[in-house]
Amino acid sequence: MRPSRAGLILAIILVVYVVLDILLTPLGGFETRDPAKVHVVGLAGLALLFVGLVLSIVTLVLLLRRSGRAPMFAIVAAVLYYPAFLTELTGTFSSLSPPTAIARMELVQAVVAAIAIGAGIWMLRGEKTGRS
Repeated sequence: MRPSRAGLILAIILVVYVVLDILLTPLGGFETRDPAKVHVVGLAGLALLFVGLVLSIVTLVLLLRRSGRAPMFAIVAAVLYYPAFLTELTGTFSSLSPPTAIARMELVQAVVAAIAIGAGIWMLRGEKTGRS
């Protein structure tokens, strides 16, 4: 059984989302700030970021199983990126400024998250009207 066009687009967007999420962590090699300088608000944003990462992986599994819940999970996962993004943008994430690569990747990730939200809504609307 072939996945729907909306499901395939959402899956591609989520793969990009997961890759960017990983690149934003110290594992990606671009984050060079001292973790001891991260504020409590930044830690809360990071926790939500990682919950969103896990949810996006769960969403990919749900898409493979053609579950109707996948778009809802994708929307929640993408929305959970924005608290970390906003704390970074307002300077409350850390007492150190972000490296240039991280700042640019965060902007790209914000756009990808918005696209994921839109694709999730598009997929939900398609299910309600019988199209996808």
